[in-house]
Amino acid sequence: MKPPSISIVLRGYEDRFGFQRLFLRYSWCYRTNYIVLSWKLLPKDWDPVTQSVKPRATLGGETSVVVNGDLAKTMNKAYSVVAELIANDIPPTFEEFKAKMSMGKKTAVMFWDAAMKILDEEHREKQISRQTFTCYRAAVNKFREISGNLRVQELGRDQVLAFKRKMVLAGKENLANQYLRYLKIIYGRVLKYHKLGDLRKPFDNVSIKVVKISEKKSLAIEEYLVFKKALPQYAPDSPDHETIRRFLIMCRGLRFSDTKQIKKDLHYFEFHEGETLFRYLAVNAQKTGTKGIVPISESDAGLLKWEPDGFLFSKISYKSYVKRLKKLSLDLIGREITTHFGRHFTGDFILNSTDMSLDDVKTIIGVKSDRIAEIYAQKDIKEVLKKFYKAVEGMEGVKD
Repeated sequence: MKPPSISIVLRGYEDRFGFQRLFLRYSWCYRTNYIVLSWKLLPKDWDPVTQSVKPRATLGGETSVVVNGDLAKTMNKAYSVVAELIANDIPPTFEEFKAKMSMGKKTAVMFWDAAMKILDEEHREKQISRQTFTCYRAAVNKFREISGNLRVQELGRDQVLAFKRKMVLAGKENLANQYLRYLKIIYGRVLKYHKLGDLRKPFDNVSIKVVKISEKKSLAIEEYLVFKKALPQYAPDSPDHETIRRFLIMCRGLRFSDTKQIKKDLHYFEFHEGETLFRYLAVNAQKTGTKGIVPISESDAGLLKWEPDGFLFSKISYKSYVKRLKKLSLDLIGREITTHFGRHFTGDFILNSTDMSLDDVKTIIGVKSDRIAEIYAQKDIKEVLKKFYKAVEGMEGVKD
């Protein structure tokens, strides 16, 4: 019995990016049929002689090793099917061949099981490195832990958003983004491996705006007051004293990068209304370029100790400062914090717990809004400062 001719060919129309689809070509008894494969590539990247993708081909995130490995599995399966048909004296028609090629295809593919199987095979065949295998496996395991072992067909955008939201609320936003990138890649491989269509597109336009700060990143008022009461306990100008002084200023809405630029003759302002002295810093945020004010209440006045060069703080690297702050916070409140806790404290615990409006919050924090052009108008600043001083007075209570 004459065997069929089997090969992989690039054919069909090019899409708008110049990619063409790969097909399995099956010829027997003067009849030629095609089975569509999962891969698309540029004509220049296909070698019809070796039946393989050329190295460094443009494949939309995959490597030529992965694609060639999948093609080799397809060809091996095709030859095995033909050999089985001929051995059983069954004419290797295309209908018989196609039916055999489709056998064993599961109607319900479990995402975790399929993903781990693919990762194990790719790692065993050295298609991916040990480090890549570990990273992808961690993402898949975390997704299963939070979302369960879902079927590929039921994995949708809602499940992906729920997964990211839970990780964000646990204070792991960066890790969530990283895991989602890995999951998107392995999800695509599962679809190609099982020849499934991406009907639900679970990773398209996945974006979660974090509005509420998680408890892990929040600084309680009681913890803030511990820092404030601890400041006099350290010798003036000592490293610990300066670390706390700087952090208390950051608890008025500043980033660490903002504190490096504060200079008395450029950023410090004060004015009187009756017997009340109003103090504030007007600062351009180094990170975003936006403008904001830093109210300095009566209890904050002691934090304004200017260096001989006119700057509010002496020079120190971010890495060194964070190291000191973590050590001090561990001693004072029993946990390590970073510089951004102070900025979160301003919006979350002082401003939002008073009668101050959202525009007031934006003005102090220094985020973009329609009022940015007006923040230097003394009338606006006066109203903001009055409300802020009232908030601070209520937070700190009656003085001893």
